[in-house]
Parts: sequence; C-alpha cells; structure tokens
Amino acid sequence: MRTTAQTTVIRRVLSGAAGLALVASGLLALAPAASADVTYVPEKWNGKVVYLSQSCHDRGDTVCHDNRGCLGFSENTNSRLVAMSAVRATGTSHPNLLERGYKVVRGNGLTRQNIDSSNRVGADVHVPLHSNAIDKGCESGLPADRYGTHVLYVSKAGRQCAERLVSSVGASSPGTNDTRQYRTDLGELNQTNAVACYLEQDFHVWDRGVRWMWARDAWSWRIAAGIDAYLGYP
Repeated sequence: MRTTAQTTVIRRVLSGAAGLALVASGLLALAPAASADVTYVPEKWNGKVVYLSQSCHDRGDTVCHDNRGCLGFSENTNSRLVAMSAVRATGTSHPNLLERGYKVVRGNGLTRQNIDSSNRVGADVHVPLHSNAIDKGCESGLPADRYGTHVLYVSKAGRQCAERLVSSVGASSPGTNDTRQYRTDLGELNQTNAVACYLEQDFHVWDRGVRWMWARDAWSWRIAAGIDAYLGYP
C-alpha cells in the first residue's frame, strides 16, 4: 500500500518527462482514470469522509462537456474551484472542511468514475457541486425570486442533508428561491452508497448569481457548515 507521501511523489513524477519515460519502460504504470481523485487528510480526523464531486457533463461519452453562463462563467471550472475552496479556504473566521476534521475526496473524473470512486472510498456524504440554468444566455435585472440555491435529493437522509445545505448556502446566495428538490433521474443520487445531496449553488445565467459564485472564498465555508450540521458535528 502506498503512503500519502509516496502517492504525492508519483503524481509529481508523472507530470514530467521522467515520468513518461518510466511509463514507457513499464517501470511505472499510469493509474486508471477512476483514481484521479485528490484526497485531503486533516491533522485530526473525525472519522467521516466527504466526497465532493466536480461537475462533469459527460453525456455518455468520455469528455467533460461544459456549461457556460454570464460573463464567461464556466460551470466545470467553478465547480473545481469551489471544491478546493470548501476544503481549505483561508481568510475567514469560519472553519473549512479540513479544519472541521473531515477527510475529503475531490472527484475530478467522469460522472460514472466519481460514483464508483465515492463508493470505493466509503464516503459518508456525496455532494456534487453544480450551478443551475433556466436557459442559455445571461439575464439581468429580473426578480431575485427567479433564482436561488437548489439542493437535489432522492432518499430520506438525502432530504435532511439537502435541508441543511439549502439553509446554509442559501442564506448567502443572492437568489431567494432556495429550495430542496426531489429527483429520481440522476445517477449521483441513485447510485452512491453515501447519502447524496446535489448542490446547485445558484444560477449561472444570472449576472448577480455569477458574481456571487466567483466570490467563493467568502461563502464556501457554508458547504462545510451544512455538511457538519447534517452529520451532527462529529
């Protein structure tokens, strides 16, 4: 079994020409795409694992398609940056996920890979990080109750997790139509062993929503707070 330090060294080697030579020679094998996760371990673990699943609209193929919004917003890029911010953002008086004692796995693969990885690592909570849309384009000047934080769920436990995230994240998002939504058609709700609550932060087709999502370091601690409240502050 590799240690965390060994894994880090291997990743660094693979990023350079020396790594490519080793792979070509057969001395070092490339890890499968499903193991492309990034794992964060706190100094003092509370025993719980949180899986943050980055946005990847693969549509049944092997490419992560992107959704675009106002002001050049990229849903996939924002998802990745929000995940990293929720794990260890600094400069706020509120603790992030690591400071709260959670082991966090950030899934950056295809949807199916993230589902399988979440199940493999034994996650307690599975949180896909997305932003919402009404249609393509960019809206401005419309009522705030047209937008908001939506959290999707399918199970009874997922509903409780969704309630916590709606309450925590929705208190900051500019949209006022904050709500839970029961959904049965999403693999990341139906196929994870962990309790799944699927976060739609706000709408990326709304200029105010985009500006708020870009200020992620100011509010991403709310994801940690919602998860912490759901799990009972272990």
